[in-house]
Order: sequence, then C-alpha cells, then structure tokens
Amino acid sequence: MAITRAQTITQTQKKVDTYSDFTNNFIKHPITNELVVIKNEASVAQAFKNLILTNIGERFFNPFFGSNINRTLFDNFGPFMIEDINRYVSIAAKQFETRINLLNVSVTDNSDNNAIGINVVFSMINNPTVPLTINIFLKRVR
Repeated sequence: MAITRAQTITQTQKKVDTYSDFTNNFIKHPITNELVVIKNEASVAQAFKNLILTNIGERFFNPFFGSNINRTLFDNFGPFMIEDINRYVSIAAKQFETRINLLNVSVTDNSDNNAIGINVVFSMINNPTVPLTINIFLKRVR
C-alpha cells in the first residue's frame, strides 16, 4: 500500500497510553449499573498501592510479587525501619510497576497508636511533569 501525499503532510498525534481498572470495592454506577472504571493516574496509583500492601508470597502463582511492609509493623521504629520501608517500596516499584518513576518515600511514626504513615511520591512514565502522591496508613491490630 502506497503512502499518499496527504498522509505525509498531515501530522498525526502521538497515541497516549491509557490505563484503566475497576475500583477496589467494585462500586456500581447508579445509572448504568455497570462497574465504575478508573483511568490513567488513578488506576496506576491504585495498582501501586495494592502492590505495596501485598505481602511477598501472598499470590499463588507469583510468589515474589509484593513487598513486606506489613512485617515492619512489629519492629521498633527507628532509622533502620525507615530505610527498610524505603527499600521495600523502591524494590517493588522497580521490579513490578514499570509505569512509574519513584520520586520520594517518607515515613512518619505514630507509635502511640502502633501505626506507620507512608507517603509515596511518584510520576508516571508517560507524564513525568505531574507528581502523584499515595498516603498509606498501616496499623497493627494485635
């Protein structure tokens, strides 16, 4: 098939990657009764949060998927624990979430309530100018 003159002159737009997923709680749309779909930044943020909250060995056919952040809840809070959480998040991002660039991970202590606050800042590969933030609050139940 030959390329026409109009096709060589006309500028074509670059296709932007679109990521989509269902919400974690499977909410139905009130009018259409279909599952609500989230797209692009919200979808990637939800997938990355699910990755961080998944324990290693929790998925049957992918035993190395996830991070061991929940294991740190039973450690004493200190600089070593902050370094461990940073390492767990960065390893999970590099190995399993190729759609993001990790910018910053900050950890806050809430030892009075046996909890940890994790703030993850990242940008998407296809839109590196807009930083996105995920706030994760882990609390020990026992």
